[in-house]
Amino acid sequence: MAYYHICSDGNHSFALFLSDRDFKAAMNAVAICALITKIDILAFVLMDNHFHFAVRAESEEQCRRFVILLKQLIGLRIAKTSERRGVLSRLPVKIIPVTGDDYLKTLICYIIKNPTKARKEMFYSYPWGSGTLYFNGRKQKADGARAVREHTRREITRTVGTHSKLPPDWMIVDGMILQENYVRADEVEALFKTTRSFMYYLSMKTDEPIEKDFQEWNDIGLDDTEIRRERDVMAKKLFNVSRLRDLAVPERIIIAKHLRRKFLCPHKQLSRVMQIPLKDIEKIFV
Repeated sequence: MAYYHICSDGNHSFALFLSDRDFKAAMNAVAICALITKIDILAFVLMDNHFHFAVRAESEEQCRRFVILLKQLIGLRIAKTSERRGVLSRLPVKIIPVTGDDYLKTLICYIIKNPTKARKEMFYSYPWGSGTLYFNGRKQKADGARAVREHTRREITRTVGTHSKLPPDWMIVDGMILQENYVRADEVEALFKTTRSFMYYLSMKTDEPIEKDFQEWNDIGLDDTEIRRERDVMAKKLFNVSRLRDLAVPERIIIAKHLRRKFLCPHKQLSRVMQIPLKDIEKIFV
C-alpha cells in the first residue's frame, strides 16, 4: 500500500459546483467511489472549482479508477441536479505519490486548510470535506441521521442517488452520506499522535513543496491495454463477437461511443483502439 495526492487543476475558470445541491451530490459520489474502488481516503476537500484527496491505495492504477469513476458520477449528478453537462469530462487531474510521514502530514493539513486559505470558512466547520472530523472529541450523532439499515432501497436510491449496496451502519442525514463513514479519521489522528502535533502542522506555511508538484496537468484515463480489454467485453456483450476484425464500422462506432461515454477516452486513443481513422473519430465526437 502507498499514499497518493489526487488533485484537479484549480486554474480553470469554470466552477464545478454552483450550489449546496451540487456539493451534496459530489460528496455522495466521493463516498460511493471510495466504496466501489476500495480506496482509503485520509483527507479531502471539494472547492468551487477543484478538489484534493490524500488517499492510501494498492497502486496508482487504483487511484486512476477512483478518478475516472468520480468524474463520471459527479458529472452525472451535476447534470441531473443543475442541468449542466460535461463540466468534469476534460478536467485535468494529477496523481502524485507521497513519500514519508512528514510530507503526508503536510499534505493532509494543506488539504484541510483549503477553505480557510480561500477565505470561505474555517476548516473545522466547512461541510464539503473532511476537516470537521479530526481531534474533535467524541463523535456525536448528527441531528436527524439514520443508518442505511433504517432506509428502504428505494429511499437510498432517491435520496443518495445510487443502486450500490451501502454498508448497513453508514449514516445518512439530509440526503448526504456522512464523511465519518468513509474517511479514515482515526488513522490520521494516529499519524499525528496528538492535537498539538496536528495544530503545529496546520500552522506551518510550507505549501510550496506541495504546490510545485502539480504545476503541469494531464487527463487521467485508462491506458490502451485496459481500453482494449473493455472494448472486447463490449463487443462480446453487444454483438457476440470476440475479435475487432469481426466488427463492421458502424458497430465499431457504437463501441467507440460507449468507451467515450464511460471512460472519457481521447480521440487519438479511440482511433488506435477501434482502428477507425482519426478524422472520422473527430467527426463523430465533434
